[in-house]
Amino acid sequence: MNLDFTIKAYKRLLNTLIDQGFSFQPFEEYLIKPSKKGVILRHDVDLLPYNALRIAEIETGLNIKASYHFRIIRESNNVECIKKIADFGHEIGYHYEDLNLAAKRLTTHDSRPTKVNIEEMLFRSAYESFLENLKYFRQFYPVKIISMHGSPKSKYDSRDIWKKFNYRASGTICEPYFDIDYSKVLYLTDTGRRWNGDKFNLRDKVVAGFGSTIGNPLSEKFNFRSTSDIIQAAINNQLPDQIIINTHPQRWTDKSVPWVRELVWQNVKNVGKYFLVKLRDKGFGTRD
Repeated sequence: MNLDFTIKAYKRLLNTLIDQGFSFQPFEEYLIKPSKKGVILRHDVDLLPYNALRIAEIETGLNIKASYHFRIIRESNNVECIKKIADFGHEIGYHYEDLNLAAKRLTTHDSRPTKVNIEEMLFRSAYESFLENLKYFRQFYPVKIISMHGSPKSKYDSRDIWKKFNYRASGTICEPYFDIDYSKVLYLTDTGRRWNGDKFNLRDKVVAGFGSTIGNPLSEKFNFRSTSDIIQAAINNQLPDQIIINTHPQRWTDKSVPWVRELVWQNVKNVGKYFLVKLRDKGFGTRD
């Protein structure tokens, strides 16, 4: 029996894609000149950055360049890991959650803001936080790629910052939720510790077109439960030529105790996220 979400499973996936003629590009290279048959590996380092470093070592050994997106919080922001991953030649991105962080600060430091200025204060604080944190990560890598961290327990979607500000003004060139055409690029994410976890997925979703809210993304044509399903589809030449694979390195390990812990904890979270999705779909706990 082959366990899923292990380093062994990840190696099998990479080697299968290589055998099937796929090449690998980080976002910057893709935006300049996409490969005819290419994969972008995006790793959201939410927790356990040394897991990300292990995956980066494996990819480096296979001559693969990937994109690693770090949060500002201490559980993700490990300078040693960031530097080593950058030294391997991988792309570093900022996994931002500044609207959520700003909301927490505002609640803590200003308990009685007026209704008139609350939104202006919140969005200005979030944008200033974004710029400060982006500058911090640029100490280690010339970061041009950003991606939203979902913060499922928060009512705020940090992408809403860009309703009032322009991320390109900061020198960034890509927010994958807005700047990739998912009618042409297959988006696969292990959110929920499964590849078809939409019902547990509050925000890590894509739409067709460039940031459009209409149309069907290519991912709706596929239903992969396991990594083995993706591998078999690759072997059967059933995958499209352009793919983004988004993983969370904290859940990929060959060590039995952390593997079981992640399995149990993710299943618990999925129950909560399932009901959050249901509430959101009914219009509760969301903002315009």
